[in-house]
Amino acid sequence: MKTRLLLCLLCAVIITGCKKDKPFPPPVDPPVETPVNKSFAVANVLQSNMVIQRDKPARIWGYGKASGVVTVTASWSNGPLTATINSHGEWEVNLASAPANAIAQTISVTTPGETAISLTNILIGDVWVCAGQSNMVMPVGPLPPSFGGVENYEAEIADANYPQIRSLTVKEDYQGAPIDQFTNPTGWTICAPATAGGLSATAYFFARKLHTELNVPIGIIVSAVNGSWCETWTNNAALQGPLSSYNGQHQSSMLFNGMIAPLTKLSVKGFTWYQGENNQKMTPVTDYTKLNIALINGWRSVFAQGDLPFYYVQITPFDDDARGDETENYLAKFRETQMKVREGIGGTGMVITIDAGEKDNHHPRYKKQVGDRLALLALNRTYFKNVQCIGPQYASFSQSGNTITINFVNSTATGLTTMGNKPLKQYFFVAGADRAFRLALASISGDKIMLIVPNGTPSPVVAVRYAFTNYPLTNLQNNAGLPMEPFRTDNWTN
Repeated sequence: MKTRLLLCLLCAVIITGCKKDKPFPPPVDPPVETPVNKSFAVANVLQSNMVIQRDKPARIWGYGKASGVVTVTASWSNGPLTATINSHGEWEVNLASAPANAIAQTISVTTPGETAISLTNILIGDVWVCAGQSNMVMPVGPLPPSFGGVENYEAEIADANYPQIRSLTVKEDYQGAPIDQFTNPTGWTICAPATAGGLSATAYFFARKLHTELNVPIGIIVSAVNGSWCETWTNNAALQGPLSSYNGQHQSSMLFNGMIAPLTKLSVKGFTWYQGENNQKMTPVTDYTKLNIALINGWRSVFAQGDLPFYYVQITPFDDDARGDETENYLAKFRETQMKVREGIGGTGMVITIDAGEKDNHHPRYKKQVGDRLALLALNRTYFKNVQCIGPQYASFSQSGNTITINFVNSTATGLTTMGNKPLKQYFFVAGADRAFRLALASISGDKIMLIVPNGTPSPVVAVRYAFTNYPLTNLQNNAGLPMEPFRTDNWTN
């Protein structure tokens, strides 16, 4: 009896406890995703008159009603491709790669119940993204109030009959997050005398030289804004870690978000970059090297086409403070940080402009030299043409008595001369142990430069500098007409 009673009590306790437990909640179905229906369209960077990148798959993408089927037919492709519009109202197809083609092509995009989209007069060639600040913006023709056009602009415009050069100029757009469509799209333009005056001069001369040397269509996409900072063009993911202090300053990433992000699905050949004036007084100035390398890595990552070539321009000589002080060198130190970009990351090259500036003008009219030199870098390093693409580069110096010999990197100083065979401008300085730099008389001797050590210099000479000031307008070049690079052999603060 006692055993049975205990069992009954135990059962009662268990039953009572079970009654107090909360029941299991009923199963909940996952939320149903509401399909997004968008207006039927192709991405607004894809337009008539554009250039499609040769030798790479061509992504065609756009928008429409979820679950709809899109058919894309390209005149150069074997048969149509289809895609189903996803729940976000987006679709894309990848056309097979094709060789260069200067014959006008078409792309047709259809979906049931909607008006067909037709893109016409498309060429297949090479597409370059040309970015930066005002010196990339400056057009071939005059831009009031301060830019009077490039050198010989009237003749250049009249001669600009290059229908295989196509350009897209992206409108200024600061965005807080990356966007996939331009908010204010513009059209692709065919290069002609009627349109060339408004093109970025640097980009135009770059494209013209590539086109005439390679005989293939060239597309240039110009994304540049006056007075913009490197960090404003750098994508957010690249501004992390050691560079996080730049994340949040100068509208960081906002021009990337609005003017580069919408391009990242395009197949392209590479980038050109003309920027730096806004960053020239940053502290520490050496951070520019890291910042520009971060931009390059970031762009290569989001375009996801390998180590795309990146060719950039060193800033020109300029009396920035209008003080006429020929000894100031903070711009030289900034140019040095630009030079170190190419040392810190592969697939890059730098154009020297030390001979193509204007003392009183941050926007010099000598843009043909800049565009041509960018093209020489591309022709040599991207297209593997046998062309000289760099000017004389310092290698070493030696001293014998009162004479210094400057040696150059092999083959860079062939035919060392001056512009127009005029007297050599004197921009070489030497210093002894006192670290005081004195002007040394320089002369050309074959493929070397000879310096006479100035009186009062403690021997031996321990440092040499060339054109290492704010605005040294030089005339020393090799037989390809490419200027000698400014340099210093020391790392002193003076």
